[in-house]
Amino acid sequence: MDIISTPSDSNTGDCAGTQTLSDLPLGETAVVREIRLEGKLRGYVMRFGLVEETVVTAVRRVPLGNLRVYRIGQSEISLRPETARQILVTQTKQ
Repeated sequence: MDIISTPSDSNTGDCAGTQTLSDLPLGETAVVREIRLEGKLRGYVMRFGLVEETVVTAVRRVPLGNLRVYRIGQSEISLRPETARQILVTQTKQ
């Protein structure tokens, strides 16, 4: 798995190649670099295995509602865009 180098996102203020999980195109895979969530929401995503250095794939949009489904190992988790924007990832190529 190789890291794709992309221009820095001015919204994240981080190094080149980092983007938010909400910006990950459907069908693409990335590595989690930082989780900027706190409290119960942080615990929720961590229970599904969404922790730093984990590989995550954007699977699909939920037909009714504003959710996207992400695969982490054998699990899938649905997140709202405002939650996914708090998770920084580096996109990979397969």
